[in-house]
Amino acid sequence: MTVMIGIDPHKASHTAVAIDNTECVLDELRVRACSKQTDQLRAWAAPFPDRVWAIESARGLGYLLAQQLVAAGETVVNHRVARQQLRRTRRDDRQRHGNRSP
Repeated sequence: MTVMIGIDPHKASHTAVAIDNTECVLDELRVRACSKQTDQLRAWAAPFPDRVWAIESARGLGYLLAQQLVAAGETVVNHRVARQQLRRTRRDDRQRHGNRSP
C-alpha cells in the first residue's frame, strides 16, 4: 500500500499527514522548520516504506524541504491533493477541541 504524505509548509513549521489509498489518516506530525526537519520527517515516516511526499507549494515555501527530501532519495510531488486532506484534518481537529471557526 502506497502512503501519501501531504505536507503543508509554513515559515516556522511544517504539518505532515500520512493517508492511505482510502484517504484514511494514518498519522500526523508538526515539525519546526529547521535544519533537522528532513531527518525528523523521515524518521516519523519510516513505518511507511512505500510512500510519496506531496508538498504543497513545492516551488515556494516548500521548495527547500522538497529538495532535501529528493536529495535523501524520497519521491516528492508538488500536488494539491494533500491540501484538501490537510484542510479536513485541521477542521476536524478544531471541532474536536471546541473551536468552530472555519
